[in-house]
Amino acid sequence: MPHTLVTGPVSEPVDLADAKLHLRVDGIDEDVLIEGYISAARLSIEAYAGLALLDQSWDLVLDTWPGPVVDFNMGPVTSITSVTVDGNALSPDTYNLAPGLNARLVRTDGATWPRPKSLAAGIVVRFASGFGPSGSDVPQDIRHAILMTVAHWYENREMALGTGDQLTPPVRRLLAPYRKLRL
Repeated sequence: MPHTLVTGPVSEPVDLADAKLHLRVDGIDEDVLIEGYISAARLSIEAYAGLALLDQSWDLVLDTWPGPVVDFNMGPVTSITSVTVDGNALSPDTYNLAPGLNARLVRTDGATWPRPKSLAAGIVVRFASGFGPSGSDVPQDIRHAILMTVAHWYENREMALGTGDQLTPPVRRLLAPYRKLRL
């Protein structure tokens, strides 16, 4: 079930001033570098935990219906914008959203999912996801995980550009309550 980002967040959960305070950095010489670390930390944490931290719009693309319930495998999902099958919108009366971190799209009792004619990617569920529009909406432990990651990358610059798992064990522990495990 591939997810495709439609509209990303307009800001970051941690602003430059907070990151510089955490790093004990004065001046503006490294602002661009630190802003890059903030964005990269958010993206790494979102990918690791299966989260959208700030308000974003996503498409979930399916070949077939998995059953009467569709799991988003990311969260928190806050609303459904549209559900289309072969480009035709389904009536919102045919489904409900069970919102939250473990959000699911649930077929309404008595409704049926139309079968897509396309062999691949015939079903598109557009949804809104995120804790809210601003950094203050993101849980404090996740914001702290971003600051810890930025600090680690700032102090270990060669690691920030490497490959593999870039999140330290303490950061992973902070994210454990939010992480979506995938099969």
